[in-house]
Amino acid sequence: MLDARDLTKAYGDVEALNSADLTVKQGQIVALLGRNGAGKTTMLSIIAGLLQPDAGTVRIGGVDALGDPERAARLLGIAPQETGIYTVLTVRENLEFFGELSGLSRNDRTRRATEVAEQLGLADLFDRPGRKLSGGEARRLHTACALVHAPQLLLLDEPTVGADVATRQHLIETVKSMAADGAAVVYTTHYMPEVESLDADIVIIDEGRICAKGTRAELIAQHQMQGVRFEFRGELPPHLGLDVESVAANSYRILGDVTMADLLDRFGDAASQLVSVESLAPDLETMFLVVTGRHIEHEVEP
Repeated sequence: MLDARDLTKAYGDVEALNSADLTVKQGQIVALLGRNGAGKTTMLSIIAGLLQPDAGTVRIGGVDALGDPERAARLLGIAPQETGIYTVLTVRENLEFFGELSGLSRNDRTRRATEVAEQLGLADLFDRPGRKLSGGEARRLHTACALVHAPQLLLLDEPTVGADVATRQHLIETVKSMAADGAAVVYTTHYMPEVESLDADIVIIDEGRICAKGTRAELIAQHQMQGVRFEFRGELPPHLGLDVESVAANSYRILGDVTMADLLDRFGDAASQLVSVESLAPDLETMFLVVTGRHIEHEVEP
């Protein structure tokens, strides 16, 4: 459904994308992972026809999206990071308006507005103006507007940022349902449990380059790394001789060939200040760190 090849984009001396490829089949969910500034939003903007690349090709459902953007636009829906709804319109009016923009007939946009509202838990808010929605409700409506015309390709750029738990769950279930019905989905997120909930295939982008792709199990197996995580009261001893990463207040992580016993030995007398120590199993976040050399920005679940 989506075949983007050799996408390249620079802003002056800053290279946002460098010969990046992205392919997504019908019914497939791809989680596009990368730290802030890695090139995720630039890639989605080019695929959606909102930005012209310096080089590369994009085909959506066989349509040359760069050569025939209007035809390609009818096949896709996009929900950017920034919430974009009309606050003076009701939920119903927002959905029907975006349905009209996508070329739906009056009957079809009325029907689809009702269907999408039910999917995303907005049915009880149908006649409420956008300005009276909570942040999570507005976020759901924002995504619903991208779904109302049942796109064959769905682009979601961090759709749950700032969302509450209920909104997150509604969005996850809706995305899975659309994929089950044959839609191709590109989903960017910083929240790793979402990737697992979606059972998404993974593409990692870093400094504008695609550096890894595969299933979650494949990538963890290929790039697994052991380590330990510990909590420590006070200032860390200077003599540890280990690459210690701070992951939260008083909480640290060491990746590599270090065991709990080795850690305790290195702390010596200072071990009495350790609150807890645990071995780390290979997971998405440690895999991401191994692939990119950086750890992905954390998002705290509401």
